[in-house]
Order: sequence, then structure tokens, then C-alpha cells
Amino acid sequence: MRQAARRLAVLCSALFAVIAMTPVQAQAVEARPVPVTASDKYALRSVGAGGLYVSVEVETTGSGQAMLRARKAAASLEDLGSWEKFTLHTDDKGASVTLRSEANGNYVTTERGYTGSRQNLLRARGTTSGDWEKLQLEKQTDGTYALKAVTNDGPKYVTAEVQDPGTDAGLLRARGDTVGSWQKFQLVALGEENASDAGGRPAPASPAPAADFRVMSWNVCANHNSDCGNHRVEGPPLGSRITDRMGTTAESQQYRAVFLQEMCESHAKSIEAQLEAKTGTGWDVRFAPITFAVDKSSVKAARTCDNSGSAGAWKDRGSYGIGLAVPDANVWYHSYDLPSPQNRTVDGVWERVEQRTAICAVLPAQALQFCTAHFSAGLKTDDADGSKRGEQAAKFQEIVHAYTQPGYRTVYGGDLNATPPDSASSDLPKDVLTSAYAADKECDEGLSSTRPRDGRSTKPLTGRSIKIDYLFGPSAGTIVSCDVTAEEGQSDHYPVKARFRF
Repeated sequence: MRQAARRLAVLCSALFAVIAMTPVQAQAVEARPVPVTASDKYALRSVGAGGLYVSVEVETTGSGQAMLRARKAAASLEDLGSWEKFTLHTDDKGASVTLRSEANGNYVTTERGYTGSRQNLLRARGTTSGDWEKLQLEKQTDGTYALKAVTNDGPKYVTAEVQDPGTDAGLLRARGDTVGSWQKFQLVALGEENASDAGGRPAPASPAPAADFRVMSWNVCANHNSDCGNHRVEGPPLGSRITDRMGTTAESQQYRAVFLQEMCESHAKSIEAQLEAKTGTGWDVRFAPITFAVDKSSVKAARTCDNSGSAGAWKDRGSYGIGLAVPDANVWYHSYDLPSPQNRTVDGVWERVEQRTAICAVLPAQALQFCTAHFSAGLKTDDADGSKRGEQAAKFQEIVHAYTQPGYRTVYGGDLNATPPDSASSDLPKDVLTSAYAADKECDEGLSSTRPRDGRSTKPLTGRSIKIDYLFGPSAGTIVSCDVTAEEGQSDHYPVKARFRF
């Protein structure tokens, strides 16, 4: 990982030690001894408290530790610290949200068991997300938000206790039955702080040096699919499984990128450490969450991974999304929203749909760029006709070509959830990646003379298997090797490995 003297720091002694990346705007995370998530950051500004921002009082002790209070006056957003910053998460696809404090990394909980003047007090003390941590956002006609929690007395709106005296002044409690000024909050977006991509991609080396390297892409299936061996896995064993698939130590030292899909936020640090141990050199793991549009709002929340462990001893793994592991010589990275299906009614049922993302990072000294994505699925409740995957593919082409400075050689791919144009499978659509094959060369391209734009299967299904995982490189380069090893158990995808020579 990066040395401390470098501009972009990594988290130290953190549960989720990652370089944070949010859709559209990449972020670098300051070193701090608490978990920091990769989601967009927000501040809560109380209307009833005269515009004071909500703080998490982490230094308070006892039953009031980390309680939320409208107390911070700020002339500008730069005056806000970690006590005033939150990220939005959801474990029910956007039906509700959970606030996570940047001050201590905990989820905000409604204290249903408290009595008296602090009944239903809001505190940032939850280490996992459950019913007590769920809030509903209700956007008001003036653009503010009301937050509703389920309490022992039914749903109640969160209130800033503006007129309470002494130590209770400004505390947030879920006790309102209607929405007035005390129940209104501005949700202030803070997502553009600490941008790593200010000014755009740095110029590549000129002339571009020769390069001979390896890349792997693997959908690790570590999030919500209980049929996968990686389901609920923690970081160290997942990191070992990834590096084991990179081959010998000598082969692993030739890697310049690993594309990962369906990983969890907490995996990043362990994967980074395993890569460093295997290769003997520094690595960074960039992460971007998959999100959902939140009901009754205009914001998105990061979907949470299933917890690791078992009932009674659950461990939070943070958000679920995609990762890009690159050598620590990278100096620029960026994540992008991809066009995705919107929430809608399907067969009389309201369906909430994942909002997909892509990540890129560059190694200017080697004139190399790496980009990965996870496209929408062909489910009836997602992108059944493939139209959005077509838009995602077009956007991905813009990202890896039109947005890129001349001189970079780009390798890109991931789980693109579409069969190749020349596939013999009956699975449709087959035209999603036509433009990618026209612009570049896929690592298995030409394996069959009769179906050149095809390749070995990467996704086993009942009674058949299909190719939906890809590695593309410039047509002017050479694909020295391409390997797909059929293996079942840990994931529902096979890893794809390629060696490129430029």
C-alpha cells in the first residue's frame, strides 16, 4: 500500500480499511482509527434548530455515548468534521435506510428500550444493521426530509428537541406523529470532498514502455448467494482464495490488476494484504458500492452485504459492490454510475433494482489503465430485454476510450452479464458487447474459427453453462495466454486470467 508521505492515504487500524470511491466522484480516505465506508457522505441540518448540523457525540460516556444532537454551527461545509458526517446504507433494497457515522463507524440506532425524556433517543452504536437501525426517508415539498423510525409505540418521526433544557437540548428522538419544523432536516451531500481525480487522468508515460503482465477477473459471489462457498466469508480467507488462483509466486508477481465483483467492503484490506504477501510488493484495493434508489427520496443508499458469522455472533461486512486491485504505483482512480433499470412494478409487485457501477485506475509510468464493471442481470425483475446492458456497454466504452487520454493501453472487463456475439447458446441478448469486440480483443477471442467472438464458459447454470465474464485489451497488443478453469463451490463464476504483451 502507499507510504504515509504520499498524497492519497489508506486507513490505518480500521475495520474497513479501503480507499473510498463513490459513484461519479472518487474519494481518498484520510487515515483514522475507525471504519470509514466507501459510500457518498451526507450531513444532517436541522430546520427546527435554526440550521444547526447534527453531531454524533462520541466522547460522551455511558448511556448517552454517541447520541445525535443538533448542535454544530458551520459557515461552510469545510467546517464539518467526522462527527457531522454520515453514509447511507440499506439492507432491504431501499425500502429503508440506515445512517452510519463517520465518527465511530457505527450505525445509528433508535433506543426503543429507553424511557422518559430520552425514550427513542438516536445513538450511533449499532455494529450491525437491524430493525432498530432502520429509518424511512420522506422527502417534503420544500426539499427537506423527515426521518421515520419504528418504535415500540409504532412509527414515529425523528425530532430535534429544540426546546428541551440542559443536557437534552437538541437531542434527536423518534417521537413525532406529524411533520413540523422540528422534524425536518436537510440532507446535505458531501460527496465531492477529497477527490483523487481533480484535473482528470494524469498524462501517461511517453513513449509508452513495453509491458508484459497478467490480469484476472473473478465474480467471487461473497455477498447474498447462500449457494456459494464464499457467502458470508470474511476477508482473510477470501484474500487467500483470490491469491491462490493467481498461480505460483512468480506468476503472481506478473499481475497488474485483479477485477472483483460481488465482494464486500470489509474484504478490501485483507485482499490487499494477501496480494502484498503473495507478490512481495505494494497493492491498493479500490472499492465502489452497488446502490439502490431509496423510497420516497431522491438519494441512493449502498446495499449492505450479508453479515458473516452466525446468529448471535454476526459480524458486519459493510457495503457490497465491486473492487479493483492495482499496484500502489497508481495515482488516479474514479468510479462511475452506469445507466441502470429504475424501480418499477413487475407483475403487480414493486421491484427495487440495483444501480450498477464501474471503476478505473491508471498506472501513468507504465501507460496502463484498468477498468472493471458489473452489468445488470437478465432477470425479469432487472434487465430482462438487455436494453440497459446495452446502455451500460456503451457507457463503459466511453469510460475506457472517450474519457481516456491518448497513450494509455487499457485492459477492461468483469462480469458483463451478456453472452458473446457468436455464442452458440440460446441465451440472449448477444449484441451487448458488439462494440467492445469491434474496438478491442477479448482474451478468448479466436479460440473457435467458426465462432471467433466467443469463448469458454464462465458461468455454470442448470443443465448448461455460458460465457459472461470478460477481459478485453487493445487489438494492437498480444494476448499471450487466456485461462478459464472450471471450478464450482466457492463462487458461481469461474475466474478468467489473461497475460497481455504490449
